[in-house]
Amino acid sequence: MKKLTASIVASLVLATVALADSGTASDDGDWSVERGFAAVGDLLVVRPLGAAATVGGFGLFAVASPFAAMADGTEEVFDTLVKQPAEYTFVRDLGDFSK
Repeated sequence: MKKLTASIVASLVLATVALADSGTASDDGDWSVERGFAAVGDLLVVRPLGAAATVGGFGLFAVASPFAAMADGTEEVFDTLVKQPAEYTFVRDLGDFSK
């Protein structure tokens, strides 16, 4: 029960920080309640899934890289499996799903 309570409190703290920190989360500064909820969903769901996709993509790249090297396509495979998920996870603005 303590773990459930701790995770609920941590989620609420993260949601509060995501909603309150509107100045640095976006370049345009145009925040609304909908965008705040999108930022919370992004922080709690999409970012962890993106991090998992980046790690999984790196594992797939490790397996596929010998075959990609034979076809001279290592950079393209790396970009597709590792770089794009990493940029989606760590580079884009919080709550911005347009990229």
